[in-house]
This record gives sequence, C-alpha cells and structure tokens, in this order.
Amino acid sequence: MNKIVFNIFLLLPIFVFGQDIHFSQLTRATYQTNPALTGTFLGNVKAEMNWKDQWRTINKTYRTYGASAEFSFGKTGFTKKTVFYAAGLHFFKDVSGDVELGNTLVGLDFSVLIKTTRNSRLSMGIQANQSRIGIDPTKMQWASQYNGLNYDPAIFNGEGVGFTPFSYGDIGAGITWWYHKKDNNIIAFSPNHARVGFAIFHVNKPKFSLYSGEAKLPMKFVFHSDVLLPIHESLYLYPNFLFQYQNKQSEIVFGSMVKYIIKPASKFTSHSNESSFSAGLNFRVTNILDALIPQVYFNMANFSVGLSYDVNISKLNNYSNYRGGFEISLRFINPDGFIHRL
Repeated sequence: MNKIVFNIFLLLPIFVFGQDIHFSQLTRATYQTNPALTGTFLGNVKAEMNWKDQWRTINKTYRTYGASAEFSFGKTGFTKKTVFYAAGLHFFKDVSGDVELGNTLVGLDFSVLIKTTRNSRLSMGIQANQSRIGIDPTKMQWASQYNGLNYDPAIFNGEGVGFTPFSYGDIGAGITWWYHKKDNNIIAFSPNHARVGFAIFHVNKPKFSLYSGEAKLPMKFVFHSDVLLPIHESLYLYPNFLFQYQNKQSEIVFGSMVKYIIKPASKFTSHSNESSFSAGLNFRVTNILDALIPQVYFNMANFSVGLSYDVNISKLNNYSNYRGGFEISLRFINPDGFIHRL
C-alpha cells in the first residue's frame, strides 16, 4: 500500500499543472522570487549555485539544481547617477521519480534601478524563460510487459499513451524597493538594509501539458520582503517573508535569522573583507503548517555558503519520517567602489 501511495505522490506533478519549484533559502536564487531583485546587491558581479534534495525517505524524489549570475552596469559617477542597470542569466533543472520527470529552464533577467533617495532605489525588472519538460518512458514498466516470468522491455506496452517532451517560453515582471545605508553610527532596530517587492510570473500563460495542448500554466503572484536590523555593533536581526499564490494554491514562508559579525570590514574595503555567521529558522505554511526550515550561513570576504534543511511536519511525515530536503548554496560577490552610495 505504501508503494502505491508513493507512486501516486511522485506522479502528481504530471497531473497538477502549474506548481512552480523553488528553493527554501529565500535570500538565494532570487530570480525565482522577483526579476526586479536583479542588481539589488552591493557589488558589480554576483554568482550563485544551489542544490536541493527533497524527501530522501521516498525513493528518487525531487532533486533540484540551479545556477545564476548577475552583472550591474552604468554606475560610472555613481554618486550623481539617477539610474543604473543590471542583467542576469539563470538556469535550473528539477528531476523527480523513477521515470525522471524533469524541468530544465534557462532564463534572462533585466532590471532598471532608479534612485529615489540618497539611500534607496526603485527597481523594475523583467524576465524571459525557456523551459523543457519531459519524462523518460524507457524507465516505465507496464503489466503488459511481463512475459510470465519477468519484465521484458522489448514487449510493446500497448497503452497507446505518448510522453513526448514539450517546450514553452514565458515571461515575468516585478518591482522592488531597495534600501541600504552605511553601517556607521548604528541605531538599534533602524534598518540597515531592506527590500519589499511584488512580482508576476507566467504572464503569457503558456501551454503546459504532457497530454493536452489546451492546458495552460497559470500566473503566479509573489509578494516578498526582508530587512536587516542592527541590534548591537556586531549583532543583527534579519527577518524575511514570502507569499506566493498560483492556481488556487498559496504558500507563506516567514522567519528570521540572527547575524553575528566575526570580523568587521574596514572603512576602506567595506564589506569585501567582512566575516560573519548567520543562523535562524523559517516556517512554511500552505493550508497547514508544512515545514520548519533551520538554516545557517557562513560569510568570508566575497564568498558565502548557506545550509538549510526542510523538516517536514505535515501529515506527509508518516512517509517522510520528518525528513524534508537538504539544501546548499554557494555565492560570490565582487564588490564595487560605490558600495555605500545608493
């Protein structure tokens, strides 16, 4: 009975259209949150890699891989510049199940960041993606392919069902308000960094089905925010929030981290030589409290590594044994000379 339940669960992505994948570390792989977040970092170049492995107790479930790079430009004379720009390239692949249901996506991001005050900018971004979804039918086993003794893949299955991979293109857009100020004269609980934004994905509602050309991928709406609040000279609170709605399905992820500065940056090199450690807990809520997400981050100069684990606490824990998904991220940021002037 358990195997039947597992197989049904693994095949759900084929029948439930339009449920996007995403990583649990909200501050990483931001192209999945809002294209307007492109360029909202203190540097010229940012590169990230992400990997997630979900529900290992259920055989061959979701494995997700992602990578992205961003580049900001037009900052010459930045203290007087009203506008600068950012562009990004991202890639991810998601594979699940014995038949390797997979989604491979390549996309581009572009944003315009407009100065609103000395310490804030309004970012408007767009995103274009090309995806390919399919399964490996050679790994399917049908009852009609048993010859009386064992399974014989040479026997025609007689099902008459095609599983041809399909591709589709889609677009998204978003807007974000970004605030950052120099870390001098710290005032407790006065924001040092903040971002608030809204995004819409799958604006063109592309066709999305292995079986019928009529099914369409519904639009996804995302609201997000994060803020860095100094508590002490070396201690910060970093709350974050994400709300997503798609095809009558919704998800809320919220929580907070505590950041401790191990080695502060000098006033000459700014954040480029800062070392810090962050740890915290997020909660994921669908129609129920679905998961707890403990996470830690280690930052040293331009490099950072993030580790998190989804602890499943919904009714699925009868099968997952509270084991959700391990996730790791790597990030590199090349700082620029205008790091304190937004």
